[in-house]
Amino acid sequence: MNTSGVKRKLTAILSADVAGYSRLMGCDEVGTVQTLKRYRQIMATLIDKAHGRVVDSPGDNLLAEFASVVDAVHCADTVQQALKSRNAELTEDRRMQFRIGINLGDVIEDGDRIYGDGINIAARLESLAEPGGICISGTVYDQVKNKLPLEYNNLGKQNVKNIAEPVRTYRVIQHKPDDARKAGSKKRPSGIRLIRKIRRSLSAKLLITCLAMIVVMPFVNSANLNLLTKILQCRLTLLPNAGKVVLVTIGADEYKKINTVGKQEKPPPYLSNPKVWRRYHPTVIKKLYELQAEAVGFDFWFPPAYDDPAKQATAKFVAGLRWARRQKFPVVVGQAQNMQDPDIYKQVDWGYISLYKDLTWINKIMYLYAWDKMDFAGIKVKKPALFVQVLAQKLRLPPVIDSRNVRVIGRPIPRRLWLAFAKTPFTSIPYHEVYNGWADKKLFAGKIVLIGLGLTATDYFQTPYSPTDFTPGDKDDAAGMPGVFLFAHAINQIVNGYYHAEINDEWFGTAVDGWFSAANLQSFLFLLIETVGTCLLLYAAFVLTGRTNRVKWTLAAMSSLALALIIILAVTPILFGLVNIMLAALVFIPLCMATSSG
Repeated sequence: MNTSGVKRKLTAILSADVAGYSRLMGCDEVGTVQTLKRYRQIMATLIDKAHGRVVDSPGDNLLAEFASVVDAVHCADTVQQALKSRNAELTEDRRMQFRIGINLGDVIEDGDRIYGDGINIAARLESLAEPGGICISGTVYDQVKNKLPLEYNNLGKQNVKNIAEPVRTYRVIQHKPDDARKAGSKKRPSGIRLIRKIRRSLSAKLLITCLAMIVVMPFVNSANLNLLTKILQCRLTLLPNAGKVVLVTIGADEYKKINTVGKQEKPPPYLSNPKVWRRYHPTVIKKLYELQAEAVGFDFWFPPAYDDPAKQATAKFVAGLRWARRQKFPVVVGQAQNMQDPDIYKQVDWGYISLYKDLTWINKIMYLYAWDKMDFAGIKVKKPALFVQVLAQKLRLPPVIDSRNVRVIGRPIPRRLWLAFAKTPFTSIPYHEVYNGWADKKLFAGKIVLIGLGLTATDYFQTPYSPTDFTPGDKDDAAGMPGVFLFAHAINQIVNGYYHAEINDEWFGTAVDGWFSAANLQSFLFLLIETVGTCLLLYAAFVLTGRTNRVKWTLAAMSSLALALIIILAVTPILFGLVNIMLAALVFIPLCMATSSG
């Protein structure tokens, strides 16, 4: 604009008005006008001292300009502190509080008056301020953020009336005058300022999050929530059937189909007298040897025989085991060694079958133990489980146990073996077909053979991630299987060389072996590593999206990153406690958001 006496300039504009002015006038017009005059005089004096100029004061409004943005904000803070002291002398219903908005903008100067959008923005900022408060634009904040002993609350971009573009807005957090002086001096910050300063630091957020996790996670892990997430991770894995395992199962009516020779008695139903069935096992062992099977594993418990028929059957079984040993035909029996009747266990390799039922509140089988050093039936168990021994026998390799793993060949098998079920069912041959000599050699040659029950009434387990439903008529059991099938899956998993590498990150606060046991300290360390790693990733998202000054975007970005991290970890072969990640995010994200908005 080139007309005489009119020019443009960049200036800091302060706009103020009375909050609740109509209410005050309705209650006491004369008193309100008198108070307004006194307060305007105070404001004018302070504006003048701050090198500003009152441009206009229509109604309950006041408009001022400053050559310095720092002077404008400092003056606004001083005005609010002065009026707050005056308001303390009045009754609460008669107190007069001003809202102040400050903007740095280009205006048109015409004599003593100024015009332009810069003034309109200041007026809109004033309307966003709280009674007795101050709101400033982003352009003002950029100039004063490190120059005054004040703090600022980022309100993000605000859409305001009659202004085309959203306005970056900040709320000024005011201090008492003595606090401001202390903040500007070389003395230590006040307690409140120190807390606010700590709240804004990454290290403090990490410390708070880690402490919260250390306190909360023992309760979470006691409820088996992390264990449940590991189960869900296992459900995502279905291994191909390597075709190395064949099952020989005893069904409910198996006793009717066995062809006995001569005076040999027909067997009773298996569950009515399982010990008598030992007289038939040697025949099955010899048949499997003739079928060129590589190794045989019995998934049975062999308790002592007390009556004569059971003792005779046991003696015949022991003779069959001695025959297999002479032929160097590997036979492995499950369960812990029976000290009362050790004859069977002296002839074979035996191992503790650790079908470990965890998370009992949903009655599921979670994993198997590859080995265990626990006392069982008075014996210190120091051997691998049945499924590991069967494989070791086939490979003609002695299984080696170290402090936390059992190794057959290649990768160590973790002590807690989480099952990854096969995509296709295992070949299952009825016991009587092998005994009667009807079995096809092609099915057994070079295979590991497991002999066990196929009965749903016993030795039957629910599994939360089995692809096979063995009881389609049972609505309460969507996916269950006999125990021998579980071991078949375990052997298949070892043959495939696929194990879920479990991270020991279930921190319980205490451990069976003591506070400073290796396992307990390891779980504590992993918990901290997961927590700090999660926090650092989320903080990176917080810093990058925080530049947009949009709180909702920042929250969405951090939440999405936490969810993505959980999903990525869920599909890896490493079993993390996903609840650790989730709770760390739930603690850390609010701490960051409080900083950006508080």
